[in-house]
Amino acid sequence: MASLVQRLGGESFQRKLLIFVLLAVFITTILQFIFLIGNFQRITDFALEQNTAGAEQNAEEFLRNYAEEKAASTWLQLQAAQSNLTVLGQTAQQLVDNYPALRAQPEIFNLMLFTTQVQAERGALTGTPDERFEIFVPPSLADDPYVLDLLEASALLNLSMEAVYGANSNNNFVYFVGDEAAPFTRGFPKTRLIDAVGDQLDLDFWDDYFPGAVAGWSRWYNDPELQAQVPSPLTILGPYADAAGHGQVLTLFYPLWNKELNRFAGAVAADIQLDAIIANILSFQVARSGFAFLVNGQGEVVAMPQTGFEIFELDLQEIGEGSLTYYRGELSQSLNPAVQQLAQQLTQHEEGLLTIDLAREGGAPSREMLAFASLPALSDGNYNPDRWRIVLAVPEAEVFEVLTQTDAAVNAERVRISIFSLGIVLASLLVVTGVAIRFSRVATRDLRLLATAAERISAKQYDAEVQLDSKDEIGQLGHVFNAMAREIRDYTNNLEQMVAARTAELRHANAEITRLNEQLRDENVRLGAELDVARRLQMMVLPPIKEIQAIRELDIACYMRPADEVGGDYYDVLQIDDSVFLGIGDVTGHGLPAGIIMLMAQTAYLTLSQSGERDMERIAQVLNRVLYHNIVRIQEDKNMTLAVLHYRERELTLVGQHESVIVCRADGAIEIIDTLDLGLPMGLEEDITEFVTTKRLQLATGDVMLLYTDGITEAENVGRKQFGVEGITNGLSNYYRLDAAEIVSRLTADVYAFIGDGAIYDDLSLLVVKQK
Repeated sequence: MASLVQRLGGESFQRKLLIFVLLAVFITTILQFIFLIGNFQRITDFALEQNTAGAEQNAEEFLRNYAEEKAASTWLQLQAAQSNLTVLGQTAQQLVDNYPALRAQPEIFNLMLFTTQVQAERGALTGTPDERFEIFVPPSLADDPYVLDLLEASALLNLSMEAVYGANSNNNFVYFVGDEAAPFTRGFPKTRLIDAVGDQLDLDFWDDYFPGAVAGWSRWYNDPELQAQVPSPLTILGPYADAAGHGQVLTLFYPLWNKELNRFAGAVAADIQLDAIIANILSFQVARSGFAFLVNGQGEVVAMPQTGFEIFELDLQEIGEGSLTYYRGELSQSLNPAVQQLAQQLTQHEEGLLTIDLAREGGAPSREMLAFASLPALSDGNYNPDRWRIVLAVPEAEVFEVLTQTDAAVNAERVRISIFSLGIVLASLLVVTGVAIRFSRVATRDLRLLATAAERISAKQYDAEVQLDSKDEIGQLGHVFNAMAREIRDYTNNLEQMVAARTAELRHANAEITRLNEQLRDENVRLGAELDVARRLQMMVLPPIKEIQAIRELDIACYMRPADEVGGDYYDVLQIDDSVFLGIGDVTGHGLPAGIIMLMAQTAYLTLSQSGERDMERIAQVLNRVLYHNIVRIQEDKNMTLAVLHYRERELTLVGQHESVIVCRADGAIEIIDTLDLGLPMGLEEDITEFVTTKRLQLATGDVMLLYTDGITEAENVGRKQFGVEGITNGLSNYYRLDAAEIVSRLTADVYAFIGDGAIYDDLSLLVVKQK
């Protein structure tokens, strides 16, 4: 650009300046305009992308949460039915286990509630009109004494059957069916099964309606490994069309077992109507045509609205239950490859979110967003997991319809703003051109004087100065030029003296820095030695493992980890004759003074326990006076929380203020004992007699007592959250059955796992005592 200005400007500096300014302004303005318009377009594009991404994320999160909510609400209904049937099943199993004793008390069956009123009808036995419960005995069993005896005994289930039926609005029929030799039915409510089965009175319940079910249940009762994998014998069959005319039902079975004869003893069951469950699922609606459907663990559609039937191109079976109409079938049978792939995804994953394109070949895209979530696994007749899934489907175009409209509106506004900005830029360039012409005339007036003075300076005539009348930037440049000329003149005359003075200053500063470095190094060595002594003192006074293991009545394990900056944690275990003395404490502050105070406490406690003193209040008072006077003597503003305990013949006496004492009983019950009212911090006051009280505890075999310092509860993770007493009690509840050493190991592992990459600011100390 400089050569272009030179050619256009000729010999006139004013013209050169004008051309240069105009070129600089025009080029800069045009480039900035292009850059800003480009950035504006990128910003709007980015905003649209972020808006789209946010909308996608919100839509996905909504669908995922809604699927999980639908799965949870569906599971609550099924879980309630399972829980109610389990209660009836456990009651029936008790009757089976005590059957001989019940038959030995025939007067029980004289009670009105337990009487069985039957009548012969078409060769079968059914309940009389006055009988409130459903009874059906096939003709082939009507005269069988074993069947009649079992029928009479089954009346004991009347006590629970009606309540179980009424506990769940989805229950259609709750009933008991005898074993393979006596497959009669007793149930509630009364439904006239003899009319429902029609001419098929002699069909065997187990062989004809549920073949193979008994074999699966027998395998569960004889396979401990299967029982460990599936704790409940309850199984689910269906959904299917009920032979008794109750529509689509799901049957829950709780099989019973004769433990004495090791054989099947019948089952209690509940036929669950699916109308309410399916209606809840099909009620989902998002946008204009979103829908939900239910799939079982084999990928079969249990219920789908007509919308899904049409878009998935499925050959489904239409089912009408009153005002409710839905479809059943298999996704894998669809002619659309995307739907077939969806069927595989549903059987392979428990939950997920995906988008599929249902467009026919050569047709426009038809993308559907799908979210699915699983119910907890049910057990089929062979105790294989049957995990049902709730699937939500919403057309992607409907979800992002508003975004598409917003995109078009933003693009139109972007074009309008760009045209308006271009007009502003052109007008600004015209104004700048006029200003530049005026500026070039004024700016060149005093430049010649400056050029002449500069030539004199270059010729080493340092007394050159200029006198300019201009008060603008050129005038300021003249003043600066004069100042520079004077400074050059002064530097030239005094350069050697300035160099010598600066060298002396640097030498003095270097000597001072060296002295300070040596002083800091000595101080670091002293502090390092002090911290090392404090750490060694802290660890030396801890009780050795051999002394702890020599205590026969108690299983004791201890742990201490000093912090990077030494703290004042202390614990002790002493066996004196038939007594055991325990102690745990924490000195305020860190460093060598804290370690010395901790050593004072250990020495005083050891001396008092060896002296034969057994009054724990007296021990606490003397300990406090010793520490108080020693702390005053060493002129430290510190104190110490300290709890001391005396154990003898399964009884603990506790005194002193410290962290809470946690006791986990052998049955897992947690007790938290607050020590706030058992004393004051040691060394804070000279006499704490009026504040000292004791607390007595009894320990039974298996009971665990846990003592700790605040380094455990105040341990923080990277999120500044503390481990807390809750973390200790949760761990103790999980590990109290282990020996003391293993409890300590597990608890410390929990603490370190909680801290993670966080810093450890204080000592960590644990003392676990378990009664043998």
